[in-house]
Amino acid sequence: MTMPDRRRRALLTSVAGLCAIALAATAAPVTTATASSGDKVRTVDLLSAPTSARTTAVDGERSRGVQVDVTALDDLRTGDRVGLDLFEGASVTAIVEDRTRTAEATTWSGGLLGEDGTFTAAEVDGTVHLNVASVEHGTFEVASTPGGAYAVTEAGAMPPTGPDAVDPATHDLAEAAHDHDHEAKDVHRRAPSAYARDLGPARLRDAPGVIDVAIVYPAALATQMTPAARQAQFELGIAQTNEAFRNSGIPTQVRLVGTRQSASTQSTNLSTNLRGLATPGDGLFDEAQALREETHADLVSLWMAGSVPAGASCGQGYLSGINPANDAEWAGWTVVYAASCATEFRVFTHELGHNFSADHNVGASSPPLAESKPYARGYVDVPAKTITVMSYYEQCVSAQVNCTRIGYFSSPNVVAAGRVQGTAATNNVQAITEQIASIASYRQSQIYPGSVAIGGNARFKASATAASTEWAPAVTLGYQWFVDGVPVPGATASTFKASRRDIGKTLTLRVTGSAPYYAPVSVDTAGVVIGKAAFRTKRPKLRGVARAGRVLSVSVKGWKPAPKKKSVKVRYQWLKNGKKIKGAKKATYRVRAKDRGKKISVRVTVKAKDYAKASRTSKKVKIRR
Repeated sequence: MTMPDRRRRALLTSVAGLCAIALAATAAPVTTATASSGDKVRTVDLLSAPTSARTTAVDGERSRGVQVDVTALDDLRTGDRVGLDLFEGASVTAIVEDRTRTAEATTWSGGLLGEDGTFTAAEVDGTVHLNVASVEHGTFEVASTPGGAYAVTEAGAMPPTGPDAVDPATHDLAEAAHDHDHEAKDVHRRAPSAYARDLGPARLRDAPGVIDVAIVYPAALATQMTPAARQAQFELGIAQTNEAFRNSGIPTQVRLVGTRQSASTQSTNLSTNLRGLATPGDGLFDEAQALREETHADLVSLWMAGSVPAGASCGQGYLSGINPANDAEWAGWTVVYAASCATEFRVFTHELGHNFSADHNVGASSPPLAESKPYARGYVDVPAKTITVMSYYEQCVSAQVNCTRIGYFSSPNVVAAGRVQGTAATNNVQAITEQIASIASYRQSQIYPGSVAIGGNARFKASATAASTEWAPAVTLGYQWFVDGVPVPGATASTFKASRRDIGKTLTLRVTGSAPYYAPVSVDTAGVVIGKAAFRTKRPKLRGVARAGRVLSVSVKGWKPAPKKKSVKVRYQWLKNGKKIKGAKKATYRVRAKDRGKKISVRVTVKAKDYAKASRTSKKVKIRR
């Protein structure tokens, strides 16, 4: 196919001028604003061309060397204007709308003044990676070279494309069919409307506002880029994803929680890499599984080295929402080529979009999967020369229009440069928003404790027990019992037997949950007062004939301690119709004439040292007339 060439926008000539950055403290961060002739702008050199700089063109991309003033970049704050003279005839002014600093990196993002487009940049240890996507001028990246210098590169018309959204169940089936001769009928599909898994109680889940991402890479990428340059591009990919989420009103952000080099060699087959990445213990990128557990990453991405093989796409990602029960293990993986793909064309954000259940536009050469959400579709605006993050370029190519992938997901509620970015039938924002709560809990970022309490019998000669509701993730519980706030040596089991000297003191319990790679979490119970021992009793039985003039007696058996012991004091109280009979306080009772027609019973009360007083009442017997 003939692809439109963005190079016709500017001549490929040597450039000796400066690429400058302009700051205006009074500028409002509005992406469609118009510059005022009265604005006072101070200019700070961010990019300048080395003496030997010249423009070259390779594979449809033009590039030239530049020098980067990192100090000037560090001065950028929200609201500042950034004037960038990228190539002759390609100048833009960006407005910084977000500046984020972490322990590892600083990132900036914003829109373009007076035109549709975005600006993102990342700095790590003095190394910068910067991207500009301009509908009018094209897509550009400023990145460090292997020699430590910098170059600004204009991207080609479109990235390599091919099938990149993968149904994880089908991928798993292909492996199962190879190993076990299973058939497609063995795959259990979701109900049509059940896109999200059962999340359990909210108190046991990470809040959906942050999704944790880890990145692994082969040794070949380590030789292709310096550590700081590699990390800067990783951070740029994170910043571009967060920019697209903010632009689209999606209520979450992604956070880079770890990176690791893998000893595995990448395959030229994307599916092989993706399946190996997601399959534990297969010997391929197994470091990714370990990194995920150590950092509690919800999503994991493999960034590959080198160029995209002929006929392959820039990346692949598993599509969530198809098999919700398996999403946490299977739908959180992506692979992407770092060079000319991951950040240049937002392919990293695109592949993560699949992990969030977003899918392609209907006219894409790799059409949406039949099993995906019917509204999870990208949006193409040929007249505006833009495509949303999940869209392919073919509609623009057919119309012989150079389109730019902009940092927005499709939705009828999203507007970029005054143009709506979707319809009810093309609403990836809805699809993504539905998944974020589930994705945020693929891996908990911390231990969430259950509710703990003291159960059983907190008394002398009995056992108190630890009671707890569910914790997340799965943890091993440890215990420490306290008496009057002092830890009891050796009392580290889930049960506790109080001694005689503990009676009347306050018993508390500390429950600690621990799991590999998590900081332990402890929860203390409310205190309970340790009681005296309890008598074991049974209902007393009456013996004798219930008739006036006859004697009734009470039998007390099965009590412990037994009432006949000297240490036990026993009291009797005979009752008539439930009321005390005056003077009837012996183990026997002679029935009187006036008791006829009444109901007689006896209450037995026992007392002993270190025991709580106990009483039981016999059944009532009716005295014959």
